[in-house]
Amino acid sequence: MFLTGFALYLGMDEFMLGVVASMPFMVTIFQLPASYIIGKTGKRKQISCWAAAIARSIWIPILAVALLPSLRANEKLFIILGMIFISYAFVSISYVSWLSWLSELVPEEIRGRFFGTRNMLCGAAGMIAMVLFGRLLDNLNGHVLGGLPLGFGITFISAVLFGMVSLRFLNRISEPQQSSRFNHTVTPRSLLIPPFKENNFRRFLIYALAWGFSVNFASPFFTLYFLRDLRFSYSFIAILGMISALADLLAMQLWGRVSDRVKNKVVIQASSWVAVFLPLAWVSARPEGAVLPIALHIVGGAFWAGINLCTSNILLRISPQEDRASFIAIYNIIAGLGSAIGPILSGFALRFLSQVDLYLFSWKVLPLQIIFMASSLFRLLSLQLFKYVHEPEEARFGQMVRILRSVRGLNVANGYNYLLHPFIEISGTRQKS
Repeated sequence: MFLTGFALYLGMDEFMLGVVASMPFMVTIFQLPASYIIGKTGKRKQISCWAAAIARSIWIPILAVALLPSLRANEKLFIILGMIFISYAFVSISYVSWLSWLSELVPEEIRGRFFGTRNMLCGAAGMIAMVLFGRLLDNLNGHVLGGLPLGFGITFISAVLFGMVSLRFLNRISEPQQSSRFNHTVTPRSLLIPPFKENNFRRFLIYALAWGFSVNFASPFFTLYFLRDLRFSYSFIAILGMISALADLLAMQLWGRVSDRVKNKVVIQASSWVAVFLPLAWVSARPEGAVLPIALHIVGGAFWAGINLCTSNILLRISPQEDRASFIAIYNIIAGLGSAIGPILSGFALRFLSQVDLYLFSWKVLPLQIIFMASSLFRLLSLQLFKYVHEPEEARFGQMVRILRSVRGLNVANGYNYLLHPFIEISGTRQKS
């Protein structure tokens, strides 16, 4: 929400928004040299912390350039896009180091619940931030003293400060001793070839490429749709984000528990069928209606929690531990390629569609609504590729339904104790193992 609002404030059009949205996926290519360095040195923790620190601190000069009155608009956009790209590059390097590090630190038998709990807490923090700073932007929008520039300044500086505080805690997490064994025989060829030679992982890469394209053909433009076409306020978008995060928070623990018992493939398949039709449902949203946006954010938050959690878990399960960093990097690069192409192509399409009036009978179809309908079709087609991916000990849909019926957390009479104390069961499991 904040980045899209910031881009609109700077005067970016749909194509430039698509370029910004594609950047996190373009930069996945940097994970390959990062994996090479990890394989040579084993310093995953050090690489992750330093890369994250650089990525977060870059947002201070981004903000400074945006607020400089002496620069022309085109110069500002060029410099800001370059710095955003650099920031995302270091985020990507930090991520592959972090995931390789944490995958070895967290035992596989509790991995679903651990990352479910972690993602739940991240969602809660994001929920609070969206509501507080969304309200701040609404209050300052149009205000004579500062206005939106002041609002974005406070928001981004606060994000950097909290990001730096979090690095102190990240640095205190231990690193497994095995990682200190360096592999001086690692070569670029040894990183590139193995992921493509493994048949099952290659099928997973093809699916990730198609699914990433399908999802990101539309997803970067939802906030633009809310702000411009549906004329939602920052506060209402923040409330929708809070609702989605709350649904994600509740569902993340549930999917973590379920995935530990039925593994990940069936959860991804069931949740993805819901995700296929979400963009199509947004076509019927209207500016005066609040019920449908709230319902879609509840459904989307709950089922995307299962997709995001279990996609990371299945990636760890089907990649060998000794080459995990390179397998993760190749996956992120291939998935990132599809995710980068999607918003750039849809941005091009929106430039053309904005110049024509389209009608379906008497209903005027907005350009973004066409993009959403196309995204649903692409998602439906790409999901068919996932059935060719195999996971060790994968379960069937019926078994997942039986597990869902028996999960204690779904019984209101038993309460939601596991949400209030998410670490109790994890700690107990670690002691048993």
